[in-house]
Amino acid sequence: MILQRYLLKDIFSHTGAVGLVFLLVILASRSIQYLEQVSRGELSSELVFWVILFRLPEFLELIIPFSFFLGLVLVIGRLCSDNEMIILEQNGYTNLKILKLFFLASLFFALLTSLLSFWIAPSFKSSLDDIYQQTSFEEDFNSIQPGKFVILQDSSVFYAEDKSEGVFSNVFLKFSKEELKRSTNFLTAKRSFISKENPNLVIFEDGHSFSKDKTNQVEMSFKLLSMNIAENFSSKEKSNQRNINEVQSSSINNIWKISMPLLILITVFLALPLSKVEPRQGRYSKVLPSILVFLVYLGLLLLVKGWLEEGKIAFVSSLLLVHLSFFILGLFLISRYSPIWNK
Repeated sequence: MILQRYLLKDIFSHTGAVGLVFLLVILASRSIQYLEQVSRGELSSELVFWVILFRLPEFLELIIPFSFFLGLVLVIGRLCSDNEMIILEQNGYTNLKILKLFFLASLFFALLTSLLSFWIAPSFKSSLDDIYQQTSFEEDFNSIQPGKFVILQDSSVFYAEDKSEGVFSNVFLKFSKEELKRSTNFLTAKRSFISKENPNLVIFEDGHSFSKDKTNQVEMSFKLLSMNIAENFSSKEKSNQRNINEVQSSSINNIWKISMPLLILITVFLALPLSKVEPRQGRYSKVLPSILVFLVYLGLLLLVKGWLEEGKIAFVSSLLLVHLSFFILGLFLISRYSPIWNK
């Protein structure tokens, strides 16, 4: 019992340390990406924190399997290099018993990942969608950075040379509505801002509007022009979220939710034979090859998932075939390099 607690504590501590490092790296990289979107006017700065927070379960779904696998590799490598594996064997801990103990630990992380995949992540994603829907047009419009062209949802283009206290100056707006495909329509104005009476209206002052088709060309000047472009204004992040939701079918989602817990369980059979080292080899000598095997495994899962979403393959259970292939590979490696069945 003492040795079991010792091994389990080692596994959990290594997994937690590795997971924390990768979580910080992912959070930093995603923060940079979202801040770039803020600078381009595609995302409100007030939403960055909430987007990262509500996408945290999605990140953990991938971090936990890799962290657990790498934690196993590090633990087994240390046990072998420090001759602790020999001590364990002398105390009755055969390779089969150690494998069972590692598999028991994997059940905990698989259960945690299942909780994230089936309940927490969908709930957080729904909350994030609600935040996107509740984001007012005023916040989106004011997040536009001057000096950059911003493409609206209907492919209209907005540009402002400068911005001061919520007022844009030297504005250009090109329309691209469905009914205006055969004509060119745009306007320029000295100033543009959100109406105080109606936050969905944009006021343009001292400008000109131009309309041109194959036969006619019309130019009009105006002192004050109010337009409702709120329905056409949407950041790319929101549009991408909708597109992703439309592409993914419920069957693919369900299989993918099962895939991450299965990944954790099957990697136990890969980690034990891949990470065993001789005492003089060094505890980290098998880390890189083991990581490469895991990345191939995960990469194939992501590749097949992408093919399913794109319709290149119609067999949804293809993801399960990838799991089955690596499970068989793990059994082969165990029987080849760690003949536990003879003990």
